[in-house]
Amino acid sequence: MNTSAETKEILQKYYDCLSKKEGWQSLLSEDILLTGTVAKESKGKELFVNNNFFKMVKDLTLKRMIVENDNACALVSYDLTSPKGKNFSGDVAEIWKVKDGKLDSLAIYFDTAEFQKSIA
Repeated sequence: MNTSAETKEILQKYYDCLSKKEGWQSLLSEDILLTGTVAKESKGKELFVNNNFFKMVKDLTLKRMIVENDNACALVSYDLTSPKGKNFSGDVAEIWKVKDGKLDSLAIYFDTAEFQKSIA
Protein backbone atom coordinates (compact mmCIF):
# COMPACT_ATOMS: atom_id res chain seq x y z
CA MET A 1 0.00 0.00 0.00
CA ASN A 2 1.20 3.49 -0.84
CA THR A 3 1.20 6.22 1.76
CA SER A 4 -0.91 9.32 1.20
CA ALA A 5 2.26 11.34 0.59
CA GLU A 6 3.48 8.89 -2.07
CA THR A 7 0.10 8.86 -3.83
CA LYS A 8 -0.08 12.66 -3.78
CA GLU A 9 3.44 12.91 -5.23
CA ILE A 10 2.62 10.47 -8.06
CA LEU A 11 -0.58 12.32 -8.95
CA GLN A 12 1.05 15.75 -8.78
CA LYS A 13 3.74 14.49 -11.14
CA TYR A 14 1.06 13.04 -13.47
CA TYR A 15 -0.80 16.35 -13.72
CA ASP A 16 2.44 18.34 -14.11
CA CYS A 17 3.58 16.03 -16.92
CA LEU A 18 0.14 15.96 -18.58
CA SER A 19 0.05 19.75 -18.68
CA LYS A 20 3.48 19.68 -20.39
CA LYS A 21 2.27 16.85 -22.69
CA GLU A 22 5.25 14.65 -21.85
CA GLY A 23 6.22 11.88 -19.47
CA TRP A 24 2.80 11.19 -17.94
CA GLN A 25 2.56 7.80 -19.67
CA SER A 26 5.41 6.36 -17.57
CA LEU A 27 3.32 6.81 -14.41
CA LEU A 28 0.63 4.37 -15.59
CA SER A 29 0.48 0.67 -14.77
CA GLU A 30 0.38 -1.73 -17.72
CA ASP A 31 -3.17 -2.77 -16.73
CA ILE A 32 -4.65 0.63 -15.91
CA LEU A 33 -8.45 0.61 -15.89
CA LEU A 34 -10.45 3.60 -17.17
CA THR A 35 -14.10 3.82 -16.11
CA GLY A 36 -16.74 6.40 -15.30
CA THR A 37 -18.67 8.61 -17.69
CA VAL A 38 -16.74 7.42 -20.72
CA ALA A 39 -18.14 5.83 -23.85
CA LYS A 40 -16.46 2.52 -23.16
CA GLU A 41 -14.55 1.05 -20.24
CA SER A 42 -10.98 0.30 -21.23
CA LYS A 43 -8.15 -1.65 -19.66
CA GLY A 44 -4.49 -1.39 -20.53
CA LYS A 45 -1.89 1.32 -20.86
CA GLU A 46 -2.05 1.49 -24.67
CA LEU A 47 -5.82 2.11 -24.72
CA PHE A 48 -5.52 4.70 -21.94
CA VAL A 49 -2.69 6.60 -23.64
CA ASN A 50 -4.48 6.60 -27.00
CA ASN A 51 -7.79 7.86 -25.60
CA ASN A 52 -8.91 10.82 -27.75
CA PHE A 53 -9.43 12.98 -24.66
CA PHE A 54 -5.68 13.48 -24.18
CA LYS A 55 -5.36 14.80 -27.75
CA MET A 56 -7.83 17.58 -26.86
CA VAL A 57 -6.08 18.81 -23.68
CA LYS A 58 -4.57 22.28 -24.07
CA ASP A 59 -4.08 23.03 -20.40
CA LEU A 60 -5.31 21.99 -16.98
CA THR A 61 -5.68 23.33 -13.48
CA LEU A 62 -5.65 20.97 -10.52
CA LYS A 63 -8.24 22.60 -8.28
CA ARG A 64 -8.30 20.13 -5.39
CA MET A 65 -6.90 16.76 -4.42
CA ILE A 66 -7.99 14.53 -1.54
CA VAL A 67 -5.73 11.56 -0.81
CA GLU A 68 -6.09 8.60 1.52
CA ASN A 69 -3.32 6.02 1.27
CA ASP A 70 -3.46 4.64 -2.30
CA ASN A 71 -6.80 6.26 -3.17
CA ALA A 72 -7.28 9.81 -4.38
CA CYS A 73 -9.89 12.13 -5.80
CA ALA A 74 -8.93 15.14 -7.89
CA LEU A 75 -11.06 17.97 -9.22
CA VAL A 76 -9.46 19.14 -12.44
CA SER A 77 -10.45 21.95 -14.81
CA TYR A 78 -9.41 21.18 -18.38
CA ASP A 79 -9.03 23.61 -21.27
CA LEU A 80 -9.73 21.57 -24.39
CA THR A 81 -9.83 21.94 -28.16
CA SER A 82 -12.35 19.76 -29.99
CA PRO A 83 -11.38 17.83 -33.14
CA LYS A 84 -13.19 20.61 -35.07
CA GLY A 85 -11.06 23.34 -33.44
CA LYS A 86 -13.60 24.62 -30.90
CA ASN A 87 -12.10 25.67 -27.55
CA PHE A 88 -13.98 24.88 -24.35
CA SER A 89 -13.41 24.12 -20.67
CA GLY A 90 -14.80 21.54 -18.31
CA ASP A 91 -14.44 20.34 -14.75
CA VAL A 92 -13.78 16.65 -14.17
CA ALA A 93 -13.85 14.61 -10.96
CA GLU A 94 -11.15 11.94 -11.19
CA ILE A 95 -11.00 9.04 -8.73
CA TRP A 96 -7.65 7.29 -8.75
CA LYS A 97 -6.17 4.09 -7.33
CA VAL A 98 -2.40 3.71 -7.08
CA LYS A 99 -0.79 0.27 -6.91
CA ASP A 100 2.93 -0.50 -6.59
CA GLY A 101 3.85 3.13 -7.28
CA LYS A 102 1.86 3.34 -10.55
CA LEU A 103 -1.54 4.80 -11.44
CA ASP A 104 -3.68 1.66 -11.68
CA SER A 105 -7.24 2.87 -12.19
CA LEU A 106 -9.15 6.05 -12.98
CA ALA A 107 -12.88 6.66 -12.81
CA ILE A 108 -13.83 9.99 -14.36
CA TYR A 109 -17.06 11.92 -13.93
CA PHE A 110 -18.11 15.01 -15.87
CA ASP A 111 -21.11 16.68 -17.53
CA THR A 112 -21.46 14.49 -20.61
CA ALA A 113 -24.26 16.57 -22.15
CA GLU A 114 -22.15 19.73 -22.05
CA PHE A 115 -19.13 17.81 -23.34
CA GLN A 116 -21.07 16.40 -26.31
CA LYS A 117 -22.42 19.85 -27.13
CA SER A 118 -18.91 21.33 -26.98
CA ILE A 119 -17.33 18.81 -29.35
CA ALA A 120 -20.24 18.84 -31.86
